[in-house]
Amino acid sequence: MSNKSYAQLLSSGLQQMGLELSLQSQQQLIQYVELLAKWSKAYNLTAVRDPDEIVVQHILDSLSVLPFLGKPKLILDVGTGAGLPGVPLAIARPDISFKLLDSQQKKVIFVQHVITSLKLTNISTQQVRVEAMLLEVAPEVIISRAFSSLETYVNSISNLCDSSTTILAMKGRKQQVLSEQLQLPEKFNIVRIESITVPELKAERCLVFLTKQEE
Repeated sequence: MSNKSYAQLLSSGLQQMGLELSLQSQQQLIQYVELLAKWSKAYNLTAVRDPDEIVVQHILDSLSVLPFLGKPKLILDVGTGAGLPGVPLAIARPDISFKLLDSQQKKVIFVQHVITSLKLTNISTQQVRVEAMLLEVAPEVIISRAFSSLETYVNSISNLCDSSTTILAMKGRKQQVLSEQLQLPEKFNIVRIESITVPELKAERCLVFLTKQEE
């Protein structure tokens, strides 16, 4: 595919989602798509390697949660993998600081390369097992699209959040989320579930809002 085709796909997708991004941000997103496609061939970062599919399944999907972020100072992206959703969100919201965590060295190295190449000043990344990490202050928002189950997700971040933290989980079918709700530890509650529409993506998507009760 030519650069033009996936750049147009991105521009069209942003328009359909009602998202206004600066020209610089759109150019950075395109650079990220190209880096992701290039590195994935050698390092198997993601199963999606066609630039058009990367735009839809990774970039637009990540950006679909933008209207729900609010104005936090810091967002923690756990299990970020190749930088998703953290990198697209950080490009779109330079006013927010993002910390991207993953346990795999090759993925953290790639994210660091992206940060340097795109000159992103509002992202940091760290190789760490989330369960083993400790923070002095709980982040305002924790987000992930990596975990297969909500139970695994909240158990892994339990030591990082408190009752003031907004916990976001990017998931597929709402019905699946409702069935997973039964397995959640008692101290975690689903506050609401927002249906998400991603242009050109036929799969059902939703954003789950959770909170942790005070100890």
